[in-house]
Amino acid sequence: MAIGGIGTTGYSAGYVTRKAERNISAKDFANRMGNIASNTSTANSFSSESRKSMKTTLTKTAMNAYLVSSTQTVRNLVPKYETYESENYRLVPDNEAGCFDIYNKQGERTGAFSYSDIKIRQDAGTGKQFLISEHGTMSYDALVLDNELKEDLQNVLGSDELETEDLQGFTLKTHSGTGIQYLVKNGEEGRGGKVLLQSEADIKKYEALAETYFNKYPNLIESKQEAYIWADLEIKGLAERTEQGIISMGFNGMSYDDNSNYKNNWSVLFSEDTYKAIYEWLQDNRGSIEDMQKFSTWQEIFENIGSHYERIWSDEEEKQGYLNN
Repeated sequence: MAIGGIGTTGYSAGYVTRKAERNISAKDFANRMGNIASNTSTANSFSSESRKSMKTTLTKTAMNAYLVSSTQTVRNLVPKYETYESENYRLVPDNEAGCFDIYNKQGERTGAFSYSDIKIRQDAGTGKQFLISEHGTMSYDALVLDNELKEDLQNVLGSDELETEDLQGFTLKTHSGTGIQYLVKNGEEGRGGKVLLQSEADIKKYEALAETYFNKYPNLIESKQEAYIWADLEIKGLAERTEQGIISMGFNGMSYDDNSNYKNNWSVLFSEDTYKAIYEWLQDNRGSIEDMQKFSTWQEIFENIGSHYERIWSDEEEKQGYLNN
């Protein structure tokens, strides 16, 4: 595993309908949450669909034809760059899409960064510098900039220095259990973020956390790949381990999957406002929660914060006419 940024998109998109999400398993949740090509790649990378949208032109009408002509003139002004390689990085331009694919020395793709986003964003609190490129809702790539990568970008751009601005719209956070930092877009805490592996020590802690998931929940996690996804989710505050199972949470719902008895599983849907209320409540009360795996515990929390939710019944529960817990 190499140093870089990894991430996922947010809570399960499949939770948009009630019927489709009965009998949710930890494996299903992790697979849908992940979109991670490998345990070290950036999950929220610049997708082929995003690239296609950048290359789409307007046609058919006279006005559209005019717009196409005008757009082509501007497109011809976009700089054309060549592949650049240093000791630890390889920058591969996609001049048509207007972005760089950045690879580390292990050959792992760490993200895609639009030409217009090649600038330093500096965190006022820590002084750390980032390269960030947004590709749409809940999708962005981010890296911590070191001196070598900054020099590489300056060389490939033919610039003496990169533009620098304050980090805005994003917050650098730290996972209390491992000390690993992650970057999250403000207001999208329940939708994901970018885990930043900045040293060999970070990598070892990340791998150890994944190993814990893999060994502790053999009935829920079938592969090391799934374990890495769960480690990523926990670092970003989207998963919690209990003695018997895993709690997963996101902007539109949460669920519990038990490693020993599936009848202890439960799932709920709620609004993003409810997620934000829970998120704020947990900042001050997380340590006071007992029996986190029991739905009755969360039911009391929902009542305390005055929020609404919808329980998801499994097929078995609907047939028997009552909830298992």
